[in-house]
Amino acid sequence: MERIAVYGKGGIGKTVVATALSAHFAKSGKRVLHVGCDPKHDSAVRLSRDGNAIPTVLDTLVDEPNIAAADRILHAGRFGIACCEAGGPAPGLGCGGRGVARTLELLDELEVIESGGYDVVIFDVLGDVVCGGFAAPLRQGFAEKVLIVTSEEPMALFAANNISRAICTYQRNGVVLAGLVANLKGPTGDQALVDRFAAALSTKVVTYLPRDPEVVAAERHGLTIIEHAPTSAAAAAIAHLAERVAELRTSDMPLPTPFSDDDFFTFMRE
Repeated sequence: MERIAVYGKGGIGKTVVATALSAHFAKSGKRVLHVGCDPKHDSAVRLSRDGNAIPTVLDTLVDEPNIAAADRILHAGRFGIACCEAGGPAPGLGCGGRGVARTLELLDELEVIESGGYDVVIFDVLGDVVCGGFAAPLRQGFAEKVLIVTSEEPMALFAANNISRAICTYQRNGVVLAGLVANLKGPTGDQALVDRFAAALSTKVVTYLPRDPEVVAAERHGLTIIEHAPTSAAAAAIAHLAERVAELRTSDMPLPTPFSDDDFFTFMRE
């Protein structure tokens, strides 16, 4: 079973990548579980059958505190994808990371992943994991291969560095850094900087996502790029990414070598 967590700072394109990977694997005949780990609960909606948001785990817990069946938190999406969305508190109230942690606890308690017969499990995770809740897929041993979506922007790379530090913290759980997915901000984006950053982390850029206008069009229609424009450059990049990640053996992946905060800022000034 492939257990892949897609991380990255907000707005970097991680949900575009995570949902497209789920769609690609499912269309390839794999049984897929897609878990949205973001208080905005906007991941699984891109895979739902009717284009509407699915009930979140936290919302379901309000009405049903003692959930006893997996079908209470799993919802059928397109291509047979099983979708789960953690959800979160209303803006300004509560801890978003706690929703992620509780969702994973429920997946464990209900033995969803172990007994579901899935070939691929995708976790779409917010942030730079300074919050323990968003680190739950790593801390609780759910994720195995981590993809970090980043751009050449300093804060995107800073988040990628923090995520790499969390991987080091939880590497005892079998989690590895599979590589970076570079989503540069434009055709003149500093690819050399991202390559240099990847080398410093002892990892590689698995793929560069092209700046394809079809991605935006797909978003407007509530579809993944795999469905909306299957012959586009972006769809080809996702297919390449899926193949590369599936081929990677965790035993071959070195532990990342992230910077300290001070060393990161020195690196950015070089």
